Amino acid sequence: MNNRNRTLQFVWSSKRLCLVGLCGAWTSAALFSPAAAATSQHPNVLIIQPDQHRGTIMGCMGDKQARTLNLDRLAKEGILFRNAVSSSPVCCPFRATMQTGLYPHKHGVLSNDKYRLDISHHTIAEMFLKAGYKTGYIGKWHLDGGLPKKEGGKGVTPKAVGGFVPPERRRGYQEWNGYEKSHEYFEVWKYNERGEKERVTGYDWEPTWHTDMALDFAKRHTAAGEPWLYYIAYGPPHVPEQCPQRFLDMFPPEKFELPPDVEAAFKGADQRTIRAEFQMYYAQVAAIDEEIGRLLDGLKRMGADENTIILYTSDHGDYLGSHAKNTASRKDLRGKGLPYANAFRIPLIIRWPARIKPGQVCDTLVGSADLAPTLLDLAGAPPIPDAQGTSMAAWCLTSNGPRHEAIWIGLGKWRAVWDGRFLYSPEPFNILYDHQNDPYEMRNLFAAAENQPHKKRMHELLVRLAEKIEDPLAPQLRSFAQP
Repeated sequence: MNNRNRTLQFVWSSKRLCLVGLCGAWTSAALFSPAAAATSQHPNVLIIQPDQHRGTIMGCMGDKQARTLNLDRLAKEGILFRNAVSSSPVCCPFRATMQTGLYPHKHGVLSNDKYRLDISHHTIAEMFLKAGYKTGYIGKWHLDGGLPKKEGGKGVTPKAVGGFVPPERRRGYQEWNGYEKSHEYFEVWKYNERGEKERVTGYDWEPTWHTDMALDFAKRHTAAGEPWLYYIAYGPPHVPEQCPQRFLDMFPPEKFELPPDVEAAFKGADQRTIRAEFQMYYAQVAAIDEEIGRLLDGLKRMGADENTIILYTSDHGDYLGSHAKNTASRKDLRGKGLPYANAFRIPLIIRWPARIKPGQVCDTLVGSADLAPTLLDLAGAPPIPDAQGTSMAAWCLTSNGPRHEAIWIGLGKWRAVWDGRFLYSPEPFNILYDHQNDPYEMRNLFAAAENQPHKKRMHELLVRLAEKIEDPLAPQLRSFAQP
């Protein structure tokens, strides 16, 4: 750590100690704005968001079968939020919430492949631009409305993937290597300035190219003394089943210890299909983990490590065999978009060596609408004017902060609420799970008489949250008969 950062940390510590001494820890968290303590040299910001990474599948989350040495390192050097939730657990609604801090019924991106993020909504990149940042984006955007048309290009097999996003709809990202939608991890391509797909030579694994482009961006702007924001939207561990063989070799299918719910569903059945899915998923997570290591090492080499905020998260999780209705169908084994914890729990790690104390573990509830406000607050950038989320920056900087009683979750016509222990969703799912006693959701308590007080409390929580965020389904939720 250089002398400047040591001095800044000392100043920060002195202010914090003074506040605690005068007002107590809770008062200091309330009165002291993390953004107000920003350094004169703005921190860089790196957002890393792979697609469909379930929040529990990391070593730092207790998964002994995962190979995530670099994500574990990231967590040890920052703060690990163990109770982060995708409030709408599919790609497009989450991504729009990540950009705007708004819930889907406010930003208008209600499901996948149908809606375009309206230009009237402020975005996180636009706020960083106002603060003088250089901005860049690479990977899947999925906010430009509709499925891509069948496209091709020199050296590219025509497929219904891609989708050129014109400059006026890139929402504040200046240096752009994004596309609307694609999952072609072995066929690496980009768009030229004419909107034509071109193969990227020298690469046969898309995440490696994404990492190289991020490091190049960071190196150029760090050398120029310019603060920067870069967003990497990796594709894996989303399907298709593509992964370099060396990662697959780390996970022999027969060696997996299947979770109890999956083991029960496949008891007496052929397990080869589900074990192959576990192999591919864990291998893809390991492949992304390698890229995290390259990013960390690259930032350190260029001297940008100390003053770069890194946020690692994902848009949603993956069932990976949980709640499978047809164990013979590979398609039914993977997915998201329903009110189950494996679908909505997401990873969340924030690291900033200059300011965030390492080794922190936080179990407070965090929703996806909180992510953009948190990053802007940490960096001292202007807040999104109409954002609905809550900044969790105080948790990062003072180990205390705002607390959600529960998190609203919803998509289409279903709604659910999660308080960290109980998961409740009324019609049409009618589920109540107690994760303290049933972490694998194997016993639905919705109809059990002895659990009606929990059911009533969770329903009241859901209605209250729905009304707070102006959910259009709030009146319908209130009308449901409850004990």
